[in-house]
Amino acid sequence: MRKIYILITALTLSAGISAQTQDSLLRRQMELEREFNPTLLDADKINSLPALREPAVQKANTNYSNWAGRIAPPLEIALPRPGDIMTEIPYSLKRGYLFFNAGNYANLNGGLGYRLVGNEKHNLAFSFLHNSTNSDINYVQETDPAGNNAYFMDNLGKLRYNHLAETVKLDMHISYLHSKFNYYGNTFGNTRFFENEKNSLGVLNARVGLESVENNLLNYRGFIDFNNFNTKRSEISSYDWMKGNQIHAGVGFDKPFGASSTTSNKIGVDGSILTAIYNGDNDNYFLINASPYISFNGLNRHAKLGADVLFLTAGSTKIRVVPNVDLQYGFTDYSSVYATIHGGFDHNTLLDMMDESRYFMTIEPVKPSFSHIDLEAGFKIGELSGFRFDIFGGYKKTDDEHFLILNGRDVFGGDAFGPFIESLKPIYGDLTHSFIGGMIQSNIWSPLNISLRLKKNFFEAANVISNESEISDPKAYNKPGFETDVRASLEIIPDLKITLNYYFAGDRWTFSDNLHNMERENIKMDNINDLNLGAVYDISDSFSLNVKANNILSQKYDIWYGYPAQGINVAGGFTFKF
Repeated sequence: MRKIYILITALTLSAGISAQTQDSLLRRQMELEREFNPTLLDADKINSLPALREPAVQKANTNYSNWAGRIAPPLEIALPRPGDIMTEIPYSLKRGYLFFNAGNYANLNGGLGYRLVGNEKHNLAFSFLHNSTNSDINYVQETDPAGNNAYFMDNLGKLRYNHLAETVKLDMHISYLHSKFNYYGNTFGNTRFFENEKNSLGVLNARVGLESVENNLLNYRGFIDFNNFNTKRSEISSYDWMKGNQIHAGVGFDKPFGASSTTSNKIGVDGSILTAIYNGDNDNYFLINASPYISFNGLNRHAKLGADVLFLTAGSTKIRVVPNVDLQYGFTDYSSVYATIHGGFDHNTLLDMMDESRYFMTIEPVKPSFSHIDLEAGFKIGELSGFRFDIFGGYKKTDDEHFLILNGRDVFGGDAFGPFIESLKPIYGDLTHSFIGGMIQSNIWSPLNISLRLKKNFFEAANVISNESEISDPKAYNKPGFETDVRASLEIIPDLKITLNYYFAGDRWTFSDNLHNMERENIKMDNINDLNLGAVYDISDSFSLNVKANNILSQKYDIWYGYPAQGINVAGGFTFKF
């Protein structure tokens, strides 16, 4: 029976790989004989035929890479060891996990998860994540005081359920995020406005998604995502801190047509509604999006041709139509060209902005921005075994783009300065962004995986307004002009892996709006120069140790102007699966 089970698993895996790419990564012949397993049926062959008992095997959650490699696949594919090929059970027998890391700067990071129910049709799991820091950080600028205490804590609990039926898939979860933090930004010698109070953010999220199993008649999908949020920044009575509800719902249908052994074509439409309802006199956000499309798919090509019809109310009413196009064509078995052409609104709701930065003052919504066109194109080359090359470029034109700068002193009544506020605030302008870049990725020597990504950005900002007056020489504030990203992993021995990450971001600017000397000026920010080194050692299948050193060059730079990153910090811990 065990050999038959291996044969069934091998055929299933090989069928999945063949459906993804024409060039199989592994070709081998196997000859298996059935073991003799006597049952009552052997004594009654006259009245019944032999039967084969099928083992109950849970389906593996397999996510294939969206780029097919040649002999040496890219880093996205997790390669099994030779001894595990076609013999390892394709799902985890562990039901839970626990991890915890601690380091200097009082950095704590931990999590707990447990699969309460786990089988082929039902999956119910619980998880809890914690991330916090509480330490003194020195400012990049030479000011008095030279630094401040930075406090941050996130606690996220989630309960998730998945159900797979014969014709439909159900995905639902409920979660709650409780976050606390302080505005630790540089005051440049002024009195603190928030006095390092522990400000808070609470988000209750519930989501239900439904999707039909892929078929040739009609496919459908839908979801509804509900968020209730509240912020409490201080007891200052003059500000009404934002709270409210955000609802995102969508539905989609598609009809396959003209299908063959090598093609899969569809015509369909997607629709969605997003609304954010705030307290007080703040303008609510309401967006309707209808997206008809037609798509053509082949073995080595894909084309989606569509458009988004947008209706927005957020203080004013706007109707826009933008392209929604996704193209990919493989001119060889291993190389392709691709392009995406899109556009539309960036919502910039309170939850969007809290994901961007916790340190802006939420007393009114951030205006949505609109991109007339958002184009990215490139080509991927994989003809050389063990290497992948990706050369890309793009262009984006946006109205009402927001830039976060240190608030400083706001102007009241034309020439009166208000108190210094150490939070961030958005200023708005029009932005044209074009870029070129490239990436090389290699695992020609199997223990070492390494990638290098370079990107050069070109920005042109205009009509940037701060304190009701236009900036004479505007920049794309806090957006890097040049980026470098290096990632590498080395498996020294089967149970020990070394990782290295390096990120560089240069040509960054911010705007000083009455921060010091009562002057308005552009300020060039220090480069981000972040080198990280880590190691993971698997003691057993259930227990592993890890350690990581961040910013080991001990560079001083701001994440946002006046909000510095930590210096060199080291953390270590363990992961336990049970």
